[in-house]
Amino acid sequence: MKNVMASGWHTYIGSSPGMYGISLRKETYSHGLIEKSGGFGVQFLPAHRSELIQAVGTFSGRDIDKFQHFEIAYEDGVTVDVPILLEAYLAYECKVVDIHTCGDHDWIVGEIKQAYRDDELFLDEDTPEFSKLHIPLYVGRSTYLVADNTLQKKVHPFYLDK
Repeated sequence: MKNVMASGWHTYIGSSPGMYGISLRKETYSHGLIEKSGGFGVQFLPAHRSELIQAVGTFSGRDIDKFQHFEIAYEDGVTVDVPILLEAYLAYECKVVDIHTCGDHDWIVGEIKQAYRDDELFLDEDTPEFSKLHIPLYVGRSTYLVADNTLQKKVHPFYLDK
C-alpha cells in the first residue's frame, strides 16, 4: 500500500551514511505502513504546492487514496518500495534503521538509500537557487512562509582572540 503524508518535524541527521529522521504519532496510518514496510520516502515540494502539502497532511490514507484524489504523479522508488513524487525538487528513499519513542511521537530514522535532485534548481551541492526555487516553510496552523530570492543573508563569523 502506498501513501503520502506531511511531517512538521523532520531533519537530515547524518552524512556517513546519509540519515534522515521524521517524527510521527504511532496511531497514524503512515506510521503503520512504515513499520510494516521498513522504509519511507522524503519529498520536498516547491512553495506553489503548499496547498497539496497541507492536504496530504490533513487527510488520512485510511480514508482516501491521496494519489488518486489529489492527482499526484509519482514513480516507484528504485531501492525502497516508496513513491517518488514527480514534482519533488529533492527526494530520498530511506530504509528504517531505528524507531525511538519521544513523548507522544516516534522518531523514525532512515538510512538514505537513493537521492533525487533537480540540479537546475541548485547553485552547488547544497545551495538552492532561490531565483528559481521557492521553498515552503511550515510555521503551524496551516500556514506557510516562502523562502525565495527576497531572503536576507546574514553571515556571523566568530573568532576567538588568542
